[in-house]
Amino acid sequence: MTNHRILAITGVGTDNGVCEELATHYIVECTHTLRPTLHQIKEFDPELILIDYDANTPGKVRRIIQAAKAHFRKPFIILLKSGRAAPKDVSHYDKIVSRPFVFKKLKKTMDALIASRPEYVIHLPPYTLDRRTLVLAGPKGKVRLNPKMAKLMETLMFHAGEPVSQLTLMKEVWKANRIQDIRTLHVHIHWLRKHIEENVSDPRVLKTVARNRGYTLDLPGKITIGGEPLYLPDTV
Repeated sequence: MTNHRILAITGVGTDNGVCEELATHYIVECTHTLRPTLHQIKEFDPELILIDYDANTPGKVRRIIQAAKAHFRKPFIILLKSGRAAPKDVSHYDKIVSRPFVFKKLKKTMDALIASRPEYVIHLPPYTLDRRTLVLAGPKGKVRLNPKMAKLMETLMFHAGEPVSQLTLMKEVWKANRIQDIRTLHVHIHWLRKHIEENVSDPRVLKTVARNRGYTLDLPGKITIGGEPLYLPDTV
């Protein structure tokens, strides 16, 4: 038995033994209704949430996923459902396990997700970025970035020492094929500099390329992937 914490959300009377099987391998809490589920996301602090999509309404599933996304640990989410098609009314989950399935298949999927957690962490000294929790650690301590700032930092880290054009950043971060609202990029660069520069008005790390053609993260070394997750709880 592992110490991994799993929260399983089944329907009333539709467990079919899943919780019992899970409990032989993990630390498990099982819920059936919305309020206890939302409470356990906060109190039980799961690493992975298993949702029986067929036994719960789309609205309930969306509420659960919304609460999971808001939790500082950003637990993995697996949907159990009939058929392989992705649900049209629910998003932001990690995997689907289609019925019918054997428990061994479900466990393999769960273990693979849990084992992948360190891969979200990237290092480029003196900075570490957790791409799942969006926490950046550096000389100024830890900070939780917004999603666009985190993607911007990730892109610059993977191109450290190289000039990255404004168009490339717009494509990578905002999925734009042309420079539309360039002020949005400039504002996010300014916000990011507040967390990594000693003096925002005289940047030494995140530099502007001549004639404002792009930006360079001026750090030596190579990026590495893997490590302990970074968390920044909402209450400390």
